[in-house]
Amino acid sequence: MNPVVDKLKQYPIAVFGTLILILCLGAGFMRGGVIAELSTHEAELVARLSTINENLKNSKDLEQQLSTLEGYISSIDERLFSRRARSINTAFFYSFEDKLDIFISDVSQLSAEDPALIKGGPHELKLYSGISYKISASGTFQEILGFIYEIYKADSLMRVVDLQLDVATGQSAVQGTFSARLRVIVLADKDK
Repeated sequence: MNPVVDKLKQYPIAVFGTLILILCLGAGFMRGGVIAELSTHEAELVARLSTINENLKNSKDLEQQLSTLEGYISSIDERLFSRRARSINTAFFYSFEDKLDIFISDVSQLSAEDPALIKGGPHELKLYSGISYKISASGTFQEILGFIYEIYKADSLMRVVDLQLDVATGQSAVQGTFSARLRVIVLADKDK
């Protein structure tokens, strides 16, 4: 017989191992691009699985959280001013004259919205809108501070964004009286 075949018959395990090694190297070479692609795909799937598990953990008590948020929204909706109820809105500010010893000479609703709250502004309101009011009042320093505090603690959602305080002048001015001009923004229902 052939001496090469005799040698191969003499070491059958080495021959078999070499054949397996050659087949594995060939398969690895043929599938080298697929392995890198599958590794990338596996990493993406692991990241998605991690996100899904995190979402599952965060969704615990989701229905209870939703009902709580809906309660907050209805609470806010009850406290909104209506743009169409101009006289009621103005009367709201004049009602502070009865509560406090302050004289409110003018309450006017400004036609333009605050630039910070309009679409594209830094504090854009998506669900609601804002109504700006210019209020002129006079009283002592403590009375004006009391007025601002009453605005702060009112049920309606509002804030004083501008305040000018001057010593009252003129024939009817009393010693120690100040005149104040305030700009107040009130949260209102969305323009339609």
